[in-house]
Amino acid sequence: MQLKPNRNGLAERFRKAWALAALIAGACGLSCLGAASISAAAQPAITWGYFQGMVSSPGALIGTQDSLKKMIPADIKFVPINSGVAALAAMRAGSFDVVEGVGNPPVVGALAARTPLVVVFAESYDGAGLYVNTRAIHKTEDLAGQSIGDLVGSSEDYELKGYLRHQGLIDKVHVVPFASDAAASAAFLAGSLNAVYVDFGTGVPLMARPDTKMWTTAAAIAELGYPSLNVLVVSRKLATRQKALTQSIVCAVAAASDAMVGPDRAHYFAAAAPLLGEPPDMAVKGSELWPELTLKQQTEWLGAPGANIAETKVVREAYLKSADFLLKSGTVMTVPSTGEIAAAVDPSFVDAALKGACK
Repeated sequence: MQLKPNRNGLAERFRKAWALAALIAGACGLSCLGAASISAAAQPAITWGYFQGMVSSPGALIGTQDSLKKMIPADIKFVPINSGVAALAAMRAGSFDVVEGVGNPPVVGALAARTPLVVVFAESYDGAGLYVNTRAIHKTEDLAGQSIGDLVGSSEDYELKGYLRHQGLIDKVHVVPFASDAAASAAFLAGSLNAVYVDFGTGVPLMARPDTKMWTTAAAIAELGYPSLNVLVVSRKLATRQKALTQSIVCAVAAASDAMVGPDRAHYFAAAAPLLGEPPDMAVKGSELWPELTLKQQTEWLGAPGANIAETKVVREAYLKSADFLLKSGTVMTVPSTGEIAAAVDPSFVDAALKGACK
């Protein structure tokens, strides 16, 4: 079955997704998002959105490791999400205090929608790739005329379209928007698509097929000028009114990120499997190559202490380029200014952590 995207309707669908997600979050609370809670012993209560699937995250480690959980003096409800766009719309409606793993376009799109969020930690580079059916695709030019599935409005969407533009194929390929990586992957496995651009975890079962090849990766596309960054965001209310709590969240995330690249990472990935909703072996396999960033790498993106945030790499190379992408694609009608984007990035918690605030 050939899937045909409605390219003219994509922008309207993206905008409606924001409005619908916000309406749902406000009307029925987190139960509509499939909340699975793990509570710590202390108050206040915070709600933390994390991506479920084969790839682990700092939040998944915090939720399954008492030593990390105890670093945050709060009762944490961990809620699985499958879309950064929808999760940040829910944050705008007041349903989330913390959302992790969200990429460039969702953050910029949320800022365009006046979502009161603050970026406080750069969690990882994007770990995604273009998976192709080698029975149909033998060289890059063979992508012309194909339909490629990806997650609508995501960093993956930004990366894929950047790659296609660089290859001169942007007007020769149909990009089919899906609500989740899993849905795109299922279409590929069903034979409806000959190519999908999904994260490494979702790509694990795809690579089990002998006729599947990873054609390119997010890291390679970043070298072409389309870098993506997955970040931890908190509500502006939390960042401004509960600074000590926000600092503890950043410290716990920094510790979890170190564990994710340390010698015992397989142990932590397997332990996080219940929150990820995957068997331990799949959680390990999907997470082991994920390009996690540690506390020591934060200044590369968020800038050194005292730096002009508007000139930092996260603003100039990630968010401003993504704003241009969203505007040209018609996903948004207006984009936030450089100053508005910079105002939503607060490196002070990372700066404090680097100075020993987490000890």
